[in-house]
Amino acid sequence: MDKIFLRGMKAETLIGVYSWERQNRQTLILDLDIGIAPLSGSDDDLNGSVHYGEVCLWLRQEWQQCRFQLLEALAQHTCERLFAEFPRILALKLRITKPGILNGVQETGIEIERTRNEIAQR
Repeated sequence: MDKIFLRGMKAETLIGVYSWERQNRQTLILDLDIGIAPLSGSDDDLNGSVHYGEVCLWLRQEWQQCRFQLLEALAQHTCERLFAEFPRILALKLRITKPGILNGVQETGIEIERTRNEIAQR
């Protein structure tokens, strides 16, 4: 499987368990590996691949609307919606980092991996 990746993408959302976390949107950092079919786009036609610019724009817009308490729920939701929105995505590895939320801890976060088949079976 080939992969397209995004590293260090920043996006804002309302996230957190505590009321003080939910007063303002927080900036999260996202790393995403997008599994695509081998040789996707090798003919230099974007229609055979996944447009990472559209993925980036879609993620930022989607997260603006999200209101989750847990990073785990946000990660699962994001994977499910990416599979629905972009049919050429075969697999995803998603890492969401919530920087500076705990005193003395540089970053906290979640990392999940999903395949289209796993999501379809749910």
